[in-house]
Amino acid sequence: MKRRTFLRATVASAAATALTRYARAARAAATRWDYLIIGAGTAGLAAGIFAARRGARVLLVDAAADIGGTLHLSAGQLCGAGTTAQAKQGIVDTPDQHFADIMRLSNGKADPAIARIVADNAADTVNWLLGAGLTPVDGHPIKGHGGRPGYSVARFLWDRREGRAILAIVRQELATLLAQERVSLQLDTRITALVTDAAGAVTGARARVGDSDLTFSARRTLLTTGGYAMNPTLFEQLIHRPAYAATAYPFSRGDGLQMVTAMGGALRGQELHRSGTGSILTSDHYPAKVYARFNTRPDLRQPWEIWVDDSGQRYVREDAPETYERELALYRQPRLRYRIVFDQGILDAAPSGLPEWTHDKLVSHFGTHRMFARADSLASLADKIGVAAATLEATVRDYNAAVSSGHDRLGRQYLPKQIGTPPYYAVTHLGHSATSSTGVIVDGQMRVLRSDGTPMKNLYAAGEVLGSGATVGDAFVPGMMLTPALTLGRLLGEGRLGSP
Repeated sequence: MKRRTFLRATVASAAATALTRYARAARAAATRWDYLIIGAGTAGLAAGIFAARRGARVLLVDAAADIGGTLHLSAGQLCGAGTTAQAKQGIVDTPDQHFADIMRLSNGKADPAIARIVADNAADTVNWLLGAGLTPVDGHPIKGHGGRPGYSVARFLWDRREGRAILAIVRQELATLLAQERVSLQLDTRITALVTDAAGAVTGARARVGDSDLTFSARRTLLTTGGYAMNPTLFEQLIHRPAYAATAYPFSRGDGLQMVTAMGGALRGQELHRSGTGSILTSDHYPAKVYARFNTRPDLRQPWEIWVDDSGQRYVREDAPETYERELALYRQPRLRYRIVFDQGILDAAPSGLPEWTHDKLVSHFGTHRMFARADSLASLADKIGVAAATLEATVRDYNAAVSSGHDRLGRQYLPKQIGTPPYYAVTHLGHSATSSTGVIVDGQMRVLRSDGTPMKNLYAAGEVLGSGATVGDAFVPGMMLTPALTLGRLLGEGRLGSP
C-alpha cells in the first residue's frame, strides 16, 4: 500500500472509530440510568456488577480505553475476617478483631465509620472472589509482610497473579452483563462536570465526546474515579510536597476531587500522605520513573551509611526498627528527599545496599547518574549534592564520635564503622507514593458531603477518591486499599449503602 493511501485509510479508520464512539455515547445520553458510575476501576466495577445483578440499569464511564483502573498495577492484596481461606486453615476471626486491628495499624487515623463498614463486610467480598477462582498464594492468609506490623490473626492474602487475577474475574462477570445489556460501557470518555437540578440534587454528569458536550442522566451517580497521583499540579496543591515519581495509574488525575470541590465539597487527608522511605529515580526531571531502591530495611540489612537531609544533617535513626518511624521522619522533610552518605571503607566492607547490582555496576553510576555522587572530600561531596559543606562535615564528625563512644544522639544502635576514607559517596532517595491520601468526605451511607456537612443528593463515592487516609491513615494496613474499594462498591451496587 502506498504511503498516501495508507494515511488516508488510517484517517478514515480513526474517523469511523470516533463516529462509533459518539453514536454510542449519544445513545447513552438519551437514556436515564439507575446508576451512572464514573470510573470503571476497582470500586466502580464492583458497584456496576452488583447493581446490574439486581436489575438496575448501569452506565459505566471511564476516561481510559480499558476497564480495570489500578487493578492493572495493584498487588491485589485483600483482607477479611471470616473468609473461606481462613476456615480452611482453622483460623478463627471476627469483624470486631479486624476493626480493632485496622484502627491500631492506622495509628487511629482511619475513618472509624468506613473501617467499621469494611470490617463487617469484607469477608463476603473476599469470598465472592475466592468462589470465582481467586487462588491465594501458598501459606495464605498471613498476618502481614514487608517488615511492618501486621494483623493479630492471619487474614491477609493475594493471588500470585496479583491485581490481574481480580481483574480477570471482574472481566468475566462484566462480559455476561454486557452481553445481556444490563450494563453499558462508555470508554475513552472523560467526565468534565457533575450536573444538578434547580434544588442542587445531582442528576448526572457532562462529558466532552468529540466536538460535542453530552449529558448522562441517572437517579444515582457514583464517583469511583480514583486518586490524583498522576496530576503533579494537584498533588503539590494538596500535599505541599513535590510529585517526584510517575508510578501510579496514568488516569489517576483527581477528576472526582475537582468535580466535588467545584460543587462546594470539602476534602480531607492532606496530612496523611505516605511517602515510604524513598527510591532512586531515573532522573531529576519530575515526575520520573523509579530506577532502583537502596535497601533501607534494618531487618534485611543493617545500615552502614548515614542519611542526611537538605541541610546536611542526619534527621532520623537509620536503624529504627519500625518502618513507620523512618517514613514519618521523611514525610517531615519539606522536599521529601535525603542522601545516603558513606565512604570507600564502607563501600568495601558493607553488604551491598543494592544487592541486585554488581559492585562494578554500582560504582559505574557515580558520576554518570544524577542520583549518584562521588568526591574526594566531604566539602566537594556537599557541593555536588547541594548541602552546606560545614554542616555535612560536622554531621560526619558527630557520627564518627558516636561510633567511637557507642552512644548516638538519635539512638542508633548499629554503629559498625566510621566515615573517613575517601572518596566519599552519596545516593539520593526521593519520597513518593502511588496512592493518594486526600479524598472527598462522605457520610455513613457513602453520600458525598459539602463543606458544611450536608450531603449532595444522589451523589456517592467509593474507592481511592475517598483518599487512602480514610482506610489506612498514614500507615500501611494490609489489604485496606483494595478491600474497601471492592467492598464499598459492592454494597453501593447492592443497595445496602446509598440510602437517601
